[in-house]
Amino acid sequence: MANFEERALLISNADVQKYVTVEDVIEIVEKTWTWFGNDQIIMPPKITTDMSSAGVDGWFNSMPNYIKPLDIAGIKVVGGYNGNKKKGMPYIKANVLLTDPHSGMLKALVAGDWISDMRTGAQPAIMCKRLAYKTDTVTIIGAGLQGYTSLLCMTKLLDIKKVYVCDLSEQARLNFIAKFDGTGIEFVSCIDNQSACEDSDIIITVTTADADLVKASWVKEGALVITMGSFKEVEFDVVRQADVIAVDHVAQALHRGNLKPLAELGEIDEHSFDIEIGLLLAGKQTYTPDPKKRVYAQIVGMGCPDVAVAETARLRAEKAKDNVKVFDVQG
Repeated sequence: MANFEERALLISNADVQKYVTVEDVIEIVEKTWTWFGNDQIIMPPKITTDMSSAGVDGWFNSMPNYIKPLDIAGIKVVGGYNGNKKKGMPYIKANVLLTDPHSGMLKALVAGDWISDMRTGAQPAIMCKRLAYKTDTVTIIGAGLQGYTSLLCMTKLLDIKKVYVCDLSEQARLNFIAKFDGTGIEFVSCIDNQSACEDSDIIITVTTADADLVKASWVKEGALVITMGSFKEVEFDVVRQADVIAVDHVAQALHRGNLKPLAELGEIDEHSFDIEIGLLLAGKQTYTPDPKKRVYAQIVGMGCPDVAVAETARLRAEKAKDNVKVFDVQG
């Protein structure tokens, strides 16, 4: 029988959901962002491995980090695999590896799909809570899984009255809306982004597009626009005309997503951002939502909240001592 230090847990997506709730994820993301703002996390920018040049139709990001308050080291590996749809699998797949930071011993291998999806959803919910002047009317552009988790988490924190759901697929829009049946929120299925955006307090793009899905002329005073994709999702004037620019991670914001081309054009640099969410949560920056100010926020995604959620699941599984799989690391 292996010593405690020589065994690791195998934690499935179902196991994670048994030990961690959506509300837990929101709390953990906010707490982890705050730790990052207080310099209690070591996390280099994520690295992308694009395998297409070798004939593999996919890519993955490596997101290592150390979280001092939890004294845990880990890495999230998440990627997109174009062949998965034919196999009945989701395009995005994620896993989290946890190690002892003092010895390097493996502590757990954790399925990261549910964690990644819910962490993605928790991020705009927290951003909106801190940055949005009003939350009555929301536009979600992209009726996929991450659009769903974003709105799900937002309903946990915000008072939302009306939601415009935009997607090229009518069936995707209808499926999305059906998931929120009984919430009391008014839903509008919409293929025209302009009519959906002009009335909105919050506009969120969650797509794989590389297109101008939102134009600056559609964004009203006091509105918050959040982009979450890896490519260009709104026209550059949305950023240029914003009164406030917020990001989750400055270094990553300069080489990913909607801000990358502007950085390459020399229009923005590390001094261009008014808010980094971790610093705001840590009290090192201040912001009061203003009905006259347009806010643009880019969320690229950080691996440390995923590691924190995975570690929470591991600790609770250890405490429960139930049927989580264990294997001998040295065997």
